[in-house]
Amino acid sequence: MYVKISIISLFALLLIGGATTPSIVFGDPAFNVPDKYSPESTSCSLPDETVTFSVDKNSYKFGDEIKVSGQVIPKLSTNYSDQSKNHVYITIPTAKSTFITPADDGTQNTNTTSTYDGENASRMGVNSNLSTLDTKVQIDACGNFNATIKVIPIVLKNGVYVLNVKYVKTEVQEDIVILDEEFQRGCFAHSYITGVMAESGRCGDFKGDDSDLEIVALPMPEIILTTDKDEYIPGEKVKISGQIKNANFYDDVNLVLESSNTSDETTEPLTRSFALSGLEPTFSLIYTTPSGVNGIGSYSISVTSHLGLTTHIFTVDDESIVTDFAAEKTMSAPSIALKKIIDKHNRITVSEIQISLGEKTSEDKILLPRVLQGSLFTAARGDESSVNLQVLTSSGQCVIGQDSICAVTESTRKSGSIYELVQIDGKNYNVRYSGSDVRLEKFTIIPETSNTEITAKNWHVTILKDSQPTKFYYKTSYVLLE
Repeated sequence: MYVKISIISLFALLLIGGATTPSIVFGDPAFNVPDKYSPESTSCSLPDETVTFSVDKNSYKFGDEIKVSGQVIPKLSTNYSDQSKNHVYITIPTAKSTFITPADDGTQNTNTTSTYDGENASRMGVNSNLSTLDTKVQIDACGNFNATIKVIPIVLKNGVYVLNVKYVKTEVQEDIVILDEEFQRGCFAHSYITGVMAESGRCGDFKGDDSDLEIVALPMPEIILTTDKDEYIPGEKVKISGQIKNANFYDDVNLVLESSNTSDETTEPLTRSFALSGLEPTFSLIYTTPSGVNGIGSYSISVTSHLGLTTHIFTVDDESIVTDFAAEKTMSAPSIALKKIIDKHNRITVSEIQISLGEKTSEDKILLPRVLQGSLFTAARGDESSVNLQVLTSSGQCVIGQDSICAVTESTRKSGSIYELVQIDGKNYNVRYSGSDVRLEKFTIIPETSNTEITAKNWHVTILKDSQPTKFYYKTSYVLLE
């Protein structure tokens, strides 16, 4: 015979019998078991951010493993059935760009669009073939984790992808590059039937057949940036055009336009962002240069994306860059002699420049040098004071420079005047100079007497610098003197 006694009945009997029962208080330290994933449970050196991670290499090829290592600040678990605080979830949710290859089929990796599924990481992107790479990894007591992702052909292509690490509600991303040179050359191609890469027969040194051809790699992706011309006048419209070449591109590009004018006005940079998508996408912008003296200067356009940075320079000048014609109103005439010729030399990177002035011929007319202008552009901000130009005549006279023996050493812009009168080889010239401590250092030399030519025919320009990148531009206006 046996007696069945419930827990409640036993507890009542103990009270009746006068027995003392232990006090069960859930806040009592005796019943607070340290959480394995709590930073208080052990001595840990924790990062400043909730999630930090790194990868082992800058780029990968097919067959490699992407080794991810990192650390999180562990969250205290209050629900032991919820294991989400014990794991990180690593995915490659999207491609920012894929490179065009000889075997490219033009298809885009489908982006991961579903939410994270902590119970089944393989379901975190069921709408995308990239979801086959999803990884769930457990953290240790201090929040450290390590994982590997196989670089699988077909799932991945040559390109730039986003690697995403999520812990609880915090996500951190980093770009990774897949670049397999043999695949880029077309020597191997993805087989969508067998699911593996196979020799394409396009390259030599694989099968030994005479029909095999050595195929060079296609050009790598780049950002092309142009303007409809290099020089403008104040108030003129500038057509800026850009294109992502040799890639399927799915990201933003950011454009910044900055001016280095010769006036004292400060102009805020113009910024634009373009969301691009598709095969070799394009973007464009129409910019109107400021009117008057405030528009004169050099303008730098910079475009950045995950593919890198590209820049383009154009200038705005107060001299017309359009050739004048002798009989502008009689365009139907069979032969028109030029009234002005502009001889331009752009983007000179050397430090010593010889300038020789001669004469130009148009039909039976002789055009003589009237105006000499030069511009020095310093690419890096902050180097303006350490990069300068010096202009000398063939006789050694320093016309413009920072030495005390030079005729002009500082900006000629004064109240009511922009020129300084300088005698060169016995003849008076109006010299205009921007000054030295500017990104665009400019000068203009013109005879004081109207309708006369520059008689000093040989000039020497020296760019005083160390290894800073610079570009020097100069032009001579040849006119028909009457």
